[in-house]
Amino acid sequence: MDKYFIIKKYIDELDYLNLLANHAPGDEFDEESKEIAVKVTESLTVQGIAWIIAEVLNKQFNDNNSPDMFMDCAKKIYYELHH
Repeated sequence: MDKYFIIKKYIDELDYLNLLANHAPGDEFDEESKEIAVKVTESLTVQGIAWIIAEVLNKQFNDNNSPDMFMDCAKKIYYELHH
C-alpha cells in the first residue's frame, strides 16, 4: 500500500479533535496526511514519526501537543510501513 494511504488511514483513525466524528468531510485530514507522508522516511523511528505528526498537527491547528500524544498512531504507521 502507498505510504500516503497508510498514513491517512491512521491519521483519520486518530481523528484529531474528533472532527470526523463530528461530521467533518472525509477529506478533513488529507493535507496533513500528505505533509506527514512527505516527511516520513523508512529510517525514522516510531518517536521520529510521532514528532512529525505533532509538528504537522500542531502547526495546522495552532496547538502545542507533545509528540507522546501521537505515539500510538506513530506505532501503527511504523509497523505497517515495515511489514
